Amino acid sequence: SYSQMIAEWPIAVLVLCSVMAVVCTLAGLLVGNLPDFSEPLMGFEPRDTDIGRKLIVWRNIESHTGYKKTFSLSPYAEKKSRGQKDVQKGQEARTRRMVEQIYGVDGFFCGPPEKGYSQLVFMSTTAGSLWNLQAIQSMCQIEQDKIRSHVHFRDLCQRTEANECCPSWSLGNYIAVLYNRSSCLEITQGDISHTLALLRACAPDYHKGILTPSCIGSETMRQKHSQCAKVPEKCTRFDAIYQLLHFLVDRDFLSPQTIEYQVPSLKYSLLFLPTRKGASMMGIYLDNLESWDLFDNYTSITGMDLGLKQKLFQHYLLLDTKYPVLAILAIFLSISFYLRSIFITLMVLLTVISSLMISYFLYKVAFRFTYFPFVNLTAVIILSSICANHTFIFFDLWNLSKSQNPSAGLSQRVSQTMHHFAYLMLASCFTMGAAFYASYISNIIAIRCFAIYMGTSVLVNLVFMMTWLPSSAVLYERYVATTCVYKPEDYWKNTGQKRVALSFHYILRGLQKTLSETSKLLFEKLLPCGVIKFRYIWICWFAALAIGGAYISCSNPKLKLPTLESSSVQVFRLSHPFERYDSEYCHQFMFERLEHGEGQRMPVTIIWGILPVDNGDHFNPKSNGTLVVDATFTIQSPDAQKWLFEFCQKVKNQTFYYLDTEQKSTVCFMEEFIRWMDSRQCSQRDNSFNLCCNQFSFPYGSEVFLHCIKMMLLEQGREGADTYDLGLRFDGEGNLAALVLQFQTVYHYSFNYSKAKHFYEEINLWLTEEIKTAPVGLQNGWFTSKLELYNLQHSLSTETMVVMGLSIAISFVVLLLTTWNVLLSVFSVTAIAGTVLVTVGLLVLLEWQLNAVESLFISAAVGLSVDFTVNYCISYHLCPHSDRLSRVAFSLKQMSCATAMAASALFSAGVIMLPATVLAYRKLGIFIMMIKCISCGFASFFFQSLCCFFGPEKNCGQILWPCAHTMQDYSDDSEPNGSYACGGNEKQNRLRKVQESNTANEQYELQPLSRKLSDSFDNSTSTSKLSNRPSVLSEDMQADDNRCPRTATHPPLERERQNLQESLGDDQAVLCRCPALQTSSPYKHSSSGAEIHRERLCRDCQCQKYSPKAWDDNSHPPAADVYKIHRCLCSLGSSFDMLNISSETSISDFEQGLKLAESASSCPDVLELSDSYSQTERGYLNGKRDTLRLDLRETVFDISPAASQQNSSSWKNRFGLGSEGPVVLPNSQPDMPDVWIKRSSTQSSGYNS
Repeated sequence: SYSQMIAEWPIAVLVLCSVMAVVCTLAGLLVGNLPDFSEPLMGFEPRDTDIGRKLIVWRNIESHTGYKKTFSLSPYAEKKSRGQKDVQKGQEARTRRMVEQIYGVDGFFCGPPEKGYSQLVFMSTTAGSLWNLQAIQSMCQIEQDKIRSHVHFRDLCQRTEANECCPSWSLGNYIAVLYNRSSCLEITQGDISHTLALLRACAPDYHKGILTPSCIGSETMRQKHSQCAKVPEKCTRFDAIYQLLHFLVDRDFLSPQTIEYQVPSLKYSLLFLPTRKGASMMGIYLDNLESWDLFDNYTSITGMDLGLKQKLFQHYLLLDTKYPVLAILAIFLSISFYLRSIFITLMVLLTVISSLMISYFLYKVAFRFTYFPFVNLTAVIILSSICANHTFIFFDLWNLSKSQNPSAGLSQRVSQTMHHFAYLMLASCFTMGAAFYASYISNIIAIRCFAIYMGTSVLVNLVFMMTWLPSSAVLYERYVATTCVYKPEDYWKNTGQKRVALSFHYILRGLQKTLSETSKLLFEKLLPCGVIKFRYIWICWFAALAIGGAYISCSNPKLKLPTLESSSVQVFRLSHPFERYDSEYCHQFMFERLEHGEGQRMPVTIIWGILPVDNGDHFNPKSNGTLVVDATFTIQSPDAQKWLFEFCQKVKNQTFYYLDTEQKSTVCFMEEFIRWMDSRQCSQRDNSFNLCCNQFSFPYGSEVFLHCIKMMLLEQGREGADTYDLGLRFDGEGNLAALVLQFQTVYHYSFNYSKAKHFYEEINLWLTEEIKTAPVGLQNGWFTSKLELYNLQHSLSTETMVVMGLSIAISFVVLLLTTWNVLLSVFSVTAIAGTVLVTVGLLVLLEWQLNAVESLFISAAVGLSVDFTVNYCISYHLCPHSDRLSRVAFSLKQMSCATAMAASALFSAGVIMLPATVLAYRKLGIFIMMIKCISCGFASFFFQSLCCFFGPEKNCGQILWPCAHTMQDYSDDSEPNGSYACGGNEKQNRLRKVQESNTANEQYELQPLSRKLSDSFDNSTSTSKLSNRPSVLSEDMQADDNRCPRTATHPPLERERQNLQESLGDDQAVLCRCPALQTSSPYKHSSSGAEIHRERLCRDCQCQKYSPKAWDDNSHPPAADVYKIHRCLCSLGSSFDMLNISSETSISDFEQGLKLAESASSCPDVLELSDSYSQTERGYLNGKRDTLRLDLRETVFDISPAASQQNSSSWKNRFGLGSEGPVVLPNSQPDMPDVWIKRSSTQSSGYNS
C-alpha cells in the first residue's frame, strides 16, 4: 500500500522527489531567458480589453510611422524627409536666435525652464505663505547646501558660455533678474512687493490664455499674433512674468478666485535645477536628499522629480529584500519552535523551494509563458504560509496517532495520519488552487501571470506534502529521533558547564511543559467552551462584520480608483517626496496641468485601414504584435469622398467638437483638399495642372483623387514650416494604406472615472451610429483617445469583484466535490466570503487605492482565506460522532492549535515587512496580517458557530451515490427527544420498518449503555425543555491518560491477556479505551461508587490480539473468540477514531449538556461490521404484555478481509459495539427514573428478566 511504501522506503521517495525537483529546476533555468526585473512596474495595464486593444494598435501605428518605417505621411517620404531636415535646421537656428535675444541680454539664465530638468517642490514649514523674504531666501540657501555643495554637481550641471554652472530657475533668482540683484540672497522686501504688484497686473491675461510665449520678445514678434496686442507691455517685456506664473508658483496663486485677495497665499513653489533628470542624479539624492532633514526654520523640500523613480524603485527592491527574507525566516522559525525539530523545518523549506522551482518549470516550459512579473515572487511568502499551516496539522495528527497508539508500527501510523491529512490536503489545495486560477479572467497581465503561477505552485505543493512530508516524518522517527544517548545523572554533575547545561535544560523543559499545559487549557477547554456557549454572539457579531464589510466594499465609500497611469503608479509610501510630487504637486503647477493634467482637452482619433486586432502575446507586455491591414479600406471611391466630406460637417455640428485655432484638426482634410483643387487654375502647358485643377467637380474620380492628393502633399512639403499632418498614411510603395482623423473636444482630461466614462460612451455611441452609414470601404473605422487611465479604472472597477465572486463560487464547487456535503460547503464558503468582505472593507478604511497591486492582493484574498476554514470543515466532516456539538468540540480540539499557530506565524511575518520602503512589500505585510487573522476568526468562531446550529448530523446534507446502500448509519447517540436530529427521529424510522416487516409482534428497540449514551447537553440546558430528567455525567470515569488501567490487580485477567499475546504475536497489539459513562439516571453516584464502577468496566474491557492470518484461515471463529472480539470493536468513523475520543468529547467540565459518544476501542483495522447484522435489534417483547423479557443476543460480525475494504464514506459511518455495561431502558414517563438491568455474568445469550 501507499503507507507501507512511505514507511519502508522513505529515502527512495525523497530521492525520487529530489531528482524531479533538480531536473525541473535546471530545465527551467537553462531553457530560455531568466526573469528580467529591470522594469518591475511593467505588466500592470489591462491588455485584452476593447479599449486596450485599440490603444496598443494606435501605439503601433505611431511607432511605425516615419522615415523608412512602415507608414509615412507622404508618398514621397525620402524626398520629403530631406526637406524636413533642412526646415528643422532653419527652425533650430531661429529658435536659437530668439533665445539669445531674450536671455542673452543679461546672460543670467541658460534658456527657459524645461520639464527635462530636475525639480524640487518647496513648502512653508509653518504652513504659511512662501511669498515673503525669509522663505524665498531660505529656498536659495537649501539649494546651496543640499545641491550645489555636492561634489558631483559641477559634473552634472548645464553650463554657461563662461563655463560656469547655470543658475537655477527659482523664485528668488527671477526676482533678482528683474531688479538687477547679483543673487537671490541679495533681494529686498521692496523687490518682492514690486514683483507681486507686477504679477497681480499680468495674472488675469495669463489665466485667460492671452499671455503666451509667442507674445514675449520684440515688437515684430508680438505683431504676428493679434491677441498679444491686448497684453500690457510690462508683462511681455521680459519672460520672467510668464515663467513665474507658468512654472514656479502654484495654480491657485493669483488665480481668478484669489486675485482679489490683499495678501495672496503661495502654498507651493517649484525650483528647476540646471541638471537633467535621470540616473545621474542618484548620487546627489542618496547623499543629500534621501534624509529627512530637508528643512529649516522657514521652508522644506516636500516633493521632487529627479527622473529617478524607476531607478530608485529597483534600488529599494533589492535593498528591501531583507524584509521578505526575514518574514519567511519568521515563518520557518515558528515551524521549528512548534515542532522542536530543525530537521523537519529544513525539509519543509526544501518543500517550498522545490514546489516553486517545479512551478516555474511548468510556467515557463509547459505553459510557455515568456514574461515572469515581479509580483510572482510574492508566491514565496504565500506558499511558505500554506506549507506552515499544513505542516502544523500533519504533525499534530502524527503525534496524536503516536501518543494514542504507541505500539503501532510506522506503516500503521502513516496510514492513520494520511487517512485524515490526505483528505484535508486534497480539499484545501484543490480549493486554494481553483481560487487562484479564477483570477485568470482578469485583463491585467501581471494578475493573470500570478494566477497561473500561484495556482500551479499550490497544486505542486500538494504532491510534495503528500510524499515528501510523510517520508521526512518517517525518516525523522527512524534515524533522527532515536539518536539521543542516555547519560547517567552523575555525568551532568562532573563539571560546572554540564551543570549549567542541565539547569538550562530543566528550565526549557519546565517552560515547554507550561506552554503545553497552557495550550491544552486554551485550545481543548476554553476555546470549545467559548465557541459553544456563546455561539449566538459569535454568529451575530461576525455576520454584522461581514455585512458591514460588504457595504463598505461595494456601496460606500468603496475602494478608490487609481488617479495615475500605470507608468506613474505609486511604488513608495505616500509620504515619499517622489510620490508626493506625482500624486499632489504635479497638478498644482500650470505647465504640468496643461500638458498632463485636467487642463488639457481630450482628443479623438478615428482610424481606418488598420483593424483593432491585438495579435501579440497577451501575457507579455513587451509583445505588441503586428498591424493587421483592412483589405476593404478605400477612400478613392466617390461615395467614400462624399461621406468623408459630410462626416466633417457632422463633426463640426456636434456639441462636443472644439475648434482649436493653434492646432488644426485633420477631420476635415477632404474639405481642405476641395479648396486646394478649386484654387488651382488649369494650364495648357502643364499636364499635371490640367489633371489637378478646378475643371473637375467633386466627387473626383479614383485616379484623379489619388494623384491629386499626392500632389497636394508634395506642395505642402516644399512650404516647410506650414506643413502638417493631413491624416493620410502611405506604405513603402506610395499607396494609401490608412486614414487617421483627429480633432479636439470640449471635454477636459479627468481623473474622475465617471467623467471619463461619460466621454467614452458618448463618443463611442455617436461614432458607432455614423459608421453604420459609411460606404463599404469605411465601415471598419474605430476611435481612441487618451484613455489609458480610464482603461485601467474600468478594468479594476468591473473585474475585481467579478474575480472575487467567481473565486468564491469555484471554491464552493470544489469543496462540494471533495466533501460531498452541501451544508458544510455552504458554511465554509460563507466563512470565506465573510473573511474577504471584512478584509476588503478594512482596506477601504485604510484608504487603499485600487491600483493593479491592490487588485492582485484582493484577487488572491479568496485563495488565502481557504485553508483555515477547510481545516475545521474536514475535521468536522471526519469526526466519528454523529451530533453536531460533539463534532464542533472535536474539530476545535483537533485543529485550533495548529490554526492559531499558523495565523500567528503569518501575523509576525506581516509585521516584519511593515518598515519596508517599497510600498508593495508594506502592503503585502498589511494584507497578510489582516487576511490571516480575520480568516482565523471567521473559521474558529463563525464557521463553528454555524455548525453548532445547523451543522450536519450523521449523513444529513451528504450527497449519496447509488452505492451508498453499503454505508452504515451512525449510532443513534442523540437525545431521546431528537431535538438535533436531521431528517426525523431515526429510532422511529427503524421502528416503522420493523413494524412493517413483522406486524404480528410489537417490538421495541432497547438502548444498551454500551451503544447508546443519553444526551446530557441539551437536557441540562435551557435550549431543550423536552425532558425534565436530570443527566448525570460521572466526571470521575475518565481513565488516566485515556487508557484502561493496568490489570496488575487482576492476575487471572492479566495472565489470560499475556497468554493470548504470546500466542498471536506482539505486532498487532493495540490499546483499548474505557467507555465514557453517561446516564440519564436521576441519581448521582458518589465518587467511591463511580470509582468502583469504573474499575469494573475497565476490568471487563481488555484488548485482544488477533493475527490477520487467523482471520484468513477461518472466517467464522469460535463463539468465545467472537465474544471477545465484539467487545473491543473500534469505531471506524475516522482515521482517528481511536485517538483520544473520550477526552475530546467529554466537555461537561466547561458546559453541562455536551454529549459523550462512546470511547472507541483500538482493535485491528480488519474488524468491520457486517452489513447483514447492521440492523439486528438488541431486544424486544415476546408477545407478553404482563411480563418484560429481554432477548440479548450475541451479534456475529463479518470479519472477512472483504469487509475491511470500504470507501471513505463507509468507514466514516461505522461505530463499534463493545462494552458490557448495564442495559438502560428509558422510562416513558419523563419524571420517572430509567430502568437499569444488570447483565448476566454468563457468556451465553438468553432471556433475562
